[in-house]
Amino acid sequence: MTTERFNQREFTRVLVSAHTEIRAAGRVLPAAPTHSLSMKGMSIVTEERLPVDTECEISIVLVEHEVEIQLLGTVVAELPDGMAFLFTKIMGLESFEHLRNLVFYNAPDVETVETEFNAHSGIRKRE
Repeated sequence: MTTERFNQREFTRVLVSAHTEIRAAGRVLPAAPTHSLSMKGMSIVTEERLPVDTECEISIVLVEHEVEIQLLGTVVAELPDGMAFLFTKIMGLESFEHLRNLVFYNAPDVETVETEFNAHSGIRKRE
């Protein structure tokens, strides 16, 4: 993935460390912390790798056994210290609200994030 593609983001990335659980291709990866997160994707720090284009079930654990963000995603890049994912679906309103709040409350520029939220319906741009 090129740097140019990384710089064409629709949503602000925030630096957040939350534990993830990734399930793909019949495997469950060991818990790994997020590095950065947005409404559209995330990067994680891990020695484990999945091939680019692998579809995954993703859980971002906020409060163990109580609050998780459930997503579907695809591996879009291998990074020196982990992997990057593009979210393809947020599983339910609670997951959407938790993700939105996580991004909003960790954003360096709240006004920009609010503008991004208003320009989208979920994770898709408004037409």
